[in-house]
Amino acid sequence: MRYIFYILSTFLFLGCGPGDHMDESMDDSTVIITVNDTLYYGDIINNDVIGLDLKLMQQVQTINSNGEYPYEIASALQDELYVLNRKDYVIGVLEPVNNTISKEITLSFYPRSIKINLTDILLTSANEPAAMVITSDVASTSYTDSSYKDPISYGGSNATGHPVWVNNSEFLLLDRTENTMELYTKGSYLPTDKLTTKSSVHHVLAKNGIFYGIMEGEQNVVSPGIVKFSVSNGQINLITERLLSDLPNLPSDFLPATWGAHHGAFHPTKDYIYIGSAEGNVFVLDLQNLDIADTFKAGKGIGHFTFYNNMLITTNHYDTFKSFHDASDPTNHLFIKNLYFSDQIYEGITMQSHTTHIVDNKLYFMFNTDHDSTLYKIDLDRLSIDQTITLSNRYCLMGSLVSEHTTSTGM
Repeated sequence: MRYIFYILSTFLFLGCGPGDHMDESMDDSTVIITVNDTLYYGDIINNDVIGLDLKLMQQVQTINSNGEYPYEIASALQDELYVLNRKDYVIGVLEPVNNTISKEITLSFYPRSIKINLTDILLTSANEPAAMVITSDVASTSYTDSSYKDPISYGGSNATGHPVWVNNSEFLLLDRTENTMELYTKGSYLPTDKLTTKSSVHHVLAKNGIFYGIMEGEQNVVSPGIVKFSVSNGQINLITERLLSDLPNLPSDFLPATWGAHHGAFHPTKDYIYIGSAEGNVFVLDLQNLDIADTFKAGKGIGHFTFYNNMLITTNHYDTFKSFHDASDPTNHLFIKNLYFSDQIYEGITMQSHTTHIVDNKLYFMFNTDHDSTLYKIDLDRLSIDQTITLSNRYCLMGSLVSEHTTSTGM
């Protein structure tokens, strides 16, 4: 915990000569502000939820997830956290105030990931091409129009991509088994429209009413790409679908045998989108025409992007370092630094966790080996490692940060 004390005392002395009466007036004000930043991660080896105090850099909680394979701890509505057990038909509802699983949400499929609307939570499935809407911690009937078959695109066996709310009542189901995006209206269990893409869409971003889907690619068949579309009147309206392989000036090591992509990110101030690829290239496209504005190298398995001021930070899932670039000019990214965490590659391990968290000027993330997880605290001004916590026999992939702020006023 962090305590900030502010004490103000004022003394007024009137007529303080010898023999005079002293009139003393004192106003003491004490304001105590308490900030408690706790990072919650799921541990898929021990089926636990662990809580880490970022100020103390200590593990402070171990909570049984009551399920199997707690892949993600996700922020839900109110102050709740959802424990997404990817190999179980249940979500645990974690109350950070008392650090207990207060209740459970029973499902008809394994949960993949969630997206929050104003009053509802959209949940997609890991083992079925389906979604549910959760309202007041009660799950709806499944939204689906197909059965599971093995996905053929780059991103593994999950049946769906990440959930997408279009508006308060409509959402997209990214069906990776059929390479389709399906549009549903809440309460109606058949899609109102469907768009088939050249490979499965893993992640969709929206800006100014236009949607951009990151196509994963299919190894040795079709490259990753991007699909640009709008949604109106119950229909998905295709604007542009472009494969990265069709664009000029590709990096020499961007090869069909290894290519694949998952996530995208918008530049924070300019109209450009970033796509990371498995072999370690970043592609920067302009939003208007989806032409390449820049490419540059990072680590293997670029999965996510984080911006801090004008600096771009890549999460390199299958490499030993994070990459830092200057993103002031999205057409010419200048290399700053690679910050290393290991000299050994751990095959088959997602070494850098999916989530990164910035508190003040510090970045926190997990680095995994085949025998432990280490929480790193990185100073983003100096680009150096401040502190670490190593958790033996843990494998932590996705977490959520909870900040509790308490203010007290004295006398």
